[in-house]
Amino acid sequence: MESVWAVLVLLCCYKDGTEAQIGTQTDSGSTLPSDVHRLLKELTDRVQKLESERDGVLTNETNVAFSASLPTGDKHTYLGPFDSDRTMMYTEVTTNIGGAYNPETGHFTAPFQGVYFFMFSCYAGTTKKVNAELLKNGENVAGISETGNPQFSIYHGGSNGVTLDLAKGDRIYVVLLNGSSIYDHNRINKFSGHLLFPISHL
Repeated sequence: MESVWAVLVLLCCYKDGTEAQIGTQTDSGSTLPSDVHRLLKELTDRVQKLESERDGVLTNETNVAFSASLPTGDKHTYLGPFDSDRTMMYTEVTTNIGGAYNPETGHFTAPFQGVYFFMFSCYAGTTKKVNAELLKNGENVAGISETGNPQFSIYHGGSNGVTLDLAKGDRIYVVLLNGSSIYDHNRINKFSGHLLFPISHL
C-alpha cells in the first residue's frame, strides 16, 4: 500500500515543462495538468476500492475452522469393510466456524484461496486393518495404514496431517479404502482443519 501512495506523491510533485498548459488547482496551491489530475483521481478511486475488498477478505471470511467425528458415540463398533472406497461421514460436528465443512457429504470446501491445515485419525481396533486417505479434489495428499493385532488389547491406529494451498472451491475429504474397516469408540476418529492464512489477490 505504501508503494501506491508513493506513486501518488510523485504524481503530485510532477510539473509539466510548459507553465501555460491548462491545469487544475490543488490544495497546496500548485497547478497540475488536467490529465495528471484525472489520473490521480482514478488511482485514488482504485486504491479505495482495493482497500475495501482487502478489508472484506481479511475480516469477514477468515474465520474458518472445523472439527468432526464419526457418529458411533460410545458404542464399540467397526464400520466396514466395504466393497468399494467409501467417503467417511463425520456427522458429529464439534466446531464448524465459517460453515465450510458439510457433515452431509463429509466434504470441506475452501471458501476462498488460502493456506489450510488438516488432520485426521483412523483406528483399526485389535483385529482389523484400516487404510484411509485424505483427498484433495480426488487426489491423495495424506494417508494412514494400520493393522490390529489380536494378541494386544490396545487399539491400533494412526493420524496424519498436511498443510495445503487451496483455491476457492477445492474439496478436502477422507476416504476409507476398499477392503478395510475403521474401529470407533467415543469419537476417537477425527477430521479437523483450519485456515492458517488467506492469500489475497491484492
